[in-house]
Amino acid sequence: MTLTPAGTLPADPLPGHDIADRLDLLRRACAGLAAGRPEMPAAQFASPVARYADPARLAQEQRLIRRFPQVAAAAGEMAEPGDWIARDISGVPVLLVRDETGRVNAFINACRHRGVRLAVDGCGGGRRSFTCPYHAWTYGTDGALKALPKAYGFPDLDRAGRGLVRLAVAERAGLIWVVTDPGLADRPVDPLLSGVADDLEALGFASHVPHAPRDLPLACDWKLVLDGSFEAYHFKIAHRDTIAPMFADNLQVIDEFGLNRRLYLVKAGLDPADPPAAKSFVTREWGNIFYFVFPNTLILVQPDHAQVTRVEPAGPGQCVLREVALIPAAPDTEKAARHWARNVEIYRAALGEDYALAESTWSTLASGANDTLLFGGYEFAAARFHEQLEAELAALRASVLQP
Repeated sequence: MTLTPAGTLPADPLPGHDIADRLDLLRRACAGLAAGRPEMPAAQFASPVARYADPARLAQEQRLIRRFPQVAAAAGEMAEPGDWIARDISGVPVLLVRDETGRVNAFINACRHRGVRLAVDGCGGGRRSFTCPYHAWTYGTDGALKALPKAYGFPDLDRAGRGLVRLAVAERAGLIWVVTDPGLADRPVDPLLSGVADDLEALGFASHVPHAPRDLPLACDWKLVLDGSFEAYHFKIAHRDTIAPMFADNLQVIDEFGLNRRLYLVKAGLDPADPPAAKSFVTREWGNIFYFVFPNTLILVQPDHAQVTRVEPAGPGQCVLREVALIPAAPDTEKAARHWARNVEIYRAALGEDYALAESTWSTLASGANDTLLFGGYEFAAARFHEQLEAELAALRASVLQP
């Protein structure tokens, strides 16, 4: 699959939601509405069905995912020193703990003696150390091996070298991001969040709190979920009874930031003949902002909150969606609780329509009806994702073959 070179597509605006960025989005949204079509290359693209159904390729994709930041938790889930979370992230047992300095540390949740998990999946607070339930090897919140019973049985033990295996971690935009490949523990995480973390922090999400987490298993390849997230072509059909009336038909403004991207989904009320005054234009009122962090994280920004989804492969034809909402404050009244419950309900109903279509697509792939799946010009963001994923997989394979 070959795409039009990036230089033929619209230039990226300035990062962050400053006035120049907002005006650029307004200008381009109005131009698309006036033209009756979104910004798009004059081409269509095809993705081989084999890319979705090959178990060997899936194993490579899972390895690649572990090389990029994953949303491991919302920062509000572990706000105080001593707070901890143990959960699997992309098949890796991860232990998160906020140490006495307030910094979040991430480790592989495995004792360095015989490999038992230090903590069962769950969360808690007030921890200054973690003790293995097998032989009581004990580690500090910095991962250092602090003590072990009958140490005389290990006369050559290098304690400094037997601390917990550290993982790269960053706390940005109200979320904790972890790279679960231990070979990349020194890899800076922030550059991999280019174009997204700064935007989300400018929108105030660093102080938001988690709400209504959910794990949702689906019977489809993980990439089919992403394919449905990168275009508005399907809105008027697939969402006709839910959110379609809220949005302009087949219109989004898309910007790339390296491997990441931002989609601005334009609402139906924007009139290109009578646009809002430039200084009063607020992006979140006139459209939904949809961020993608390569390779599998989706963040939908709505007027007063965001929905975060990590799409995790779980085997051939299987994936799990790890979802959480970020809201300004925990609901403290019955009215607030109803408000957020309704917001989550609307989101899950609309996205549930997309998920059902992804499962439907998966159910036909083995039939032989299609050798490829097609993407129109206005679906170029989905095609770009596949092109970028192919390039990253090729680079990973090449690195493995190097002596």
